[in-house]
Amino acid sequence: MANCLIILDAFEYKSREDVIANELSGIVNPHLFYTTYENGLTRIFQRTKIIGGFFTHLTYWIMSFGYACQLLDSKYKKYDYIIFINPIVGIFYGLLSRVFHIKSKMSVGGFLFESKTIKFYEYLRKVFVNVSYKNIDKIFVYGENEVDHYGQIFPRLQNKFCYVKYGRDFIYSDKKDFNHDKQYIASGGRSNRNFKTLCDAINLLHKRGEEIDCLIATRPECVNNEINQSDVDFVYGITLNQFGSFIEHSTLFVLPLKNTTLSAGHMAMMEAMANSRPIIVTDIPAIRDYVSENHVTFYRPDDAIDLANKIEFILNNRSSEEVRSKILKGKVLYEGEYSFKALLKRIVIESVK
Repeated sequence: MANCLIILDAFEYKSREDVIANELSGIVNPHLFYTTYENGLTRIFQRTKIIGGFFTHLTYWIMSFGYACQLLDSKYKKYDYIIFINPIVGIFYGLLSRVFHIKSKMSVGGFLFESKTIKFYEYLRKVFVNVSYKNIDKIFVYGENEVDHYGQIFPRLQNKFCYVKYGRDFIYSDKKDFNHDKQYIASGGRSNRNFKTLCDAINLLHKRGEEIDCLIATRPECVNNEINQSDVDFVYGITLNQFGSFIEHSTLFVLPLKNTTLSAGHMAMMEAMANSRPIIVTDIPAIRDYVSENHVTFYRPDDAIDLANKIEFILNNRSSEEVRSKILKGKVLYEGEYSFKALLKRIVIESVK
């Protein structure tokens, strides 16, 4: 049986190491290596305007490069397969593997590449991706349409992209609580979000007489002057271990996404499913890969009126059989299909084919 090194993206999985290793023991001999995205510096930068986004990413990169360097230790060279659930560590290790001639078969999960306004910067990022992923055998994406999408952007890598369904556990050793003195609609995140549609929908609802608050947990660089003047409240500095409490105490969760083929928002949507919240989400293919009308309420992309109507319906029918059924089926679906061990098993099976 092949020896497999798996680079996880959260320290919290240490408490469930035996369960995770057991799930994989019939496929490979697993060894788990733990990393994280956040530390004290990233939490400070996430609340900082203007320069916060840049320094948050810089901290991610420095931490991830440090982990990749740790993996160059000779004791990690014995593994037949190395699987990166932390994609930032994976891209740096892929680069280092070319320098140090590492022969293990490597897979990386969670690939995401967004277009940038500055085209020269986008070009440099493409070069970096092509160079770093040359030695990577499989690149896992979490949206079915992304296989072709990224294959066109990166023709040298097109045979490496594979689709697997995402999954994550939301267990934190230092979980933080979130409190708000009124009922509220929750939303949040960063990548591929369309907060303008949600802001417009909330403005419409307030004109209709709905007085409920709407809180959006995001970073300052995601908020422009136009949406900052709307009737929603932007909350900065909510960390991963607090986001679940933020969702749990809300009346409903709205996930407003851009009309794109890229996957985004799965983590937030699944945390809302795990916390038994009613969910309203943009109707795009990447979300349809995971849920149907049985689990969430869809609204048309970029349609603030449709979103306002859907929010109003749930607010006025929170106890109805239709809404309660979606909440229950969403919870069951999450627990059955989208736990972290289910994701990891899917990735390991695909990696060793």
